Amino acid sequence: MISELVIRNIALISRLSIRFEGGFNVLSGETGAGKSILVDSVNLILGSRADRELIRAGEKEAWVEAQLYLTEEQRMLPVMQKYGIESEECIVSRELGAQGRSTCRVNGRLVSLGALREIMASFVDIYGQNQSTRLLEEAYHLQLIDTYAGEAVTEARKAVAAAYLTYRETERTLRELEGNAAEKARRLDLLAYQIAEIERAALREGEEDALLAEKKIMQNAERIAECLQTARDALSGDRGAVQQLYASAHAMRQIAPLDEAYARVEKALNDAYYAVEDAAYEVAEQVDSTRYDPVRLTEIEARLGEISALKRKYGASVEEVLAYLEDCRTQAEQLEHSETRLSTLHVALEEQRQTLEEACATLSALRRQYADKLGLRLTGELQELGMKDAVVETHFDRTAYSQGGWDAAALYLSVNRGIPPRPLAKVASGGEMSRIMLAIKNIVTENEPIDTMIFDEIDTGISGTMAQIVAQKIANIARSRQVICVTHLPQLAAMGDANFYIEKHEEDGVVSTHLHRIEAEALEQEIARLSGGLQSAVSRQHARELLSNAQNLKRAMEDF
Repeated sequence: MISELVIRNIALISRLSIRFEGGFNVLSGETGAGKSILVDSVNLILGSRADRELIRAGEKEAWVEAQLYLTEEQRMLPVMQKYGIESEECIVSRELGAQGRSTCRVNGRLVSLGALREIMASFVDIYGQNQSTRLLEEAYHLQLIDTYAGEAVTEARKAVAAAYLTYRETERTLRELEGNAAEKARRLDLLAYQIAEIERAALREGEEDALLAEKKIMQNAERIAECLQTARDALSGDRGAVQQLYASAHAMRQIAPLDEAYARVEKALNDAYYAVEDAAYEVAEQVDSTRYDPVRLTEIEARLGEISALKRKYGASVEEVLAYLEDCRTQAEQLEHSETRLSTLHVALEEQRQTLEEACATLSALRRQYADKLGLRLTGELQELGMKDAVVETHFDRTAYSQGGWDAAALYLSVNRGIPPRPLAKVASGGEMSRIMLAIKNIVTENEPIDTMIFDEIDTGISGTMAQIVAQKIANIARSRQVICVTHLPQLAAMGDANFYIEKHEEDGVVSTHLHRIEAEALEQEIARLSGGLQSAVSRQHARELLSNAQNLKRAMEDF
């Protein structure tokens, strides 16, 4: 729920901080005092379009911040996990600049406007008279039925979505395989050419590196031969290292028994002699085997050129070229056996279509069952709201498969006895639309996850007994969630759990909107004002009666 709302430099508001309560919060005040500005401010943090005209005259920026209290269940919502929101408090803010730029933050971290909308859509819903136009959208009617059904259709919807995605993927694969026959033949010819070209080369992994190393040695053969000969002469020539080490070791061997130190030197010289002798043999072999072969060098360069040409076409390395060859073979095999695969896919598609058909049928049956229940409940709610002869029905049509099933649903309404129900858009007036939406909200909120509902002057044109019924309906919604209601009705104000009064002040020629909480005598005065504007003993007594009646009604609702 919204625990606090802070507004700065929005229209008539210089700075305003409101601490809302759980339950039923009522905002009232004179016409033009700025009640709608509060709603516009909340809309900003819900991610609505920002109009820079909202910025208070003379200011360069405006700012709205809301502190939300989140239950553990809300913190576990996927959208919260997505944006890493884990604490029980969440602070969202939006700043507007005079140049039209908008900055959004969640818990101090910059987020996009889309992210702000996605997050807030899980927590706050605003309903005013203009929102009743949603009732004219038939897609919304199906959404209402699913919301009302709640968990009863959740698994059925998941089954439909899974079956639909599987069906569409197989369908897509089939379309690709059933493509133009000439294109398939051209593709096979190309694959055959590429496979033959790479196979003729008979590439081996590591071959290129080995050839490059051999080429390097071949190109430096003369210098290598000279160095090897010099090394052989130094090791094995007259008075070379081998002979010198042998003589040294032999001399030390004569005196080794006389002292341990001589023995250690003799051993070290012996080890060195054998190591150098081994090296001398190896150098001699290298001298004899090293030669410059121009024919072999030509062969190496030709082979490297062939490998380089293939790499330019098919990959950055021999390994990638070989991987490309395997991919070509796989594609060619699939194309050559596509007829068999097509037959298999057609069978699979029909089986998947049947699974999807059954899943859609199950979901549709559940929807029709709950649509009937919703229609009966809406009929009862509307009759309580003064539409005595109202009858609500749901008409279903079958459409194409989708992730949401095959259903299209439309609410039909009759407001006069003996007249068959017709689509809402063709029957309901503006005032009736408001009552229908209120009836819907009173029912579907049982399963809606929204924790805060804001009603913006939906009571326009309502008075008397009907006003009392509307007040009770909204108070009933407030039993399970936070409600913020902007109203002109004394009956609604009397039902509030927390009341706020909005007024305009003028100071030094500058008009500002202020808000403060009212209770006791101040609340009585406001209800008296809403009842007729006269502050008299009679109007005050009427206000006290409304408050007393409201308390009795709320106690009765709690007992129920």
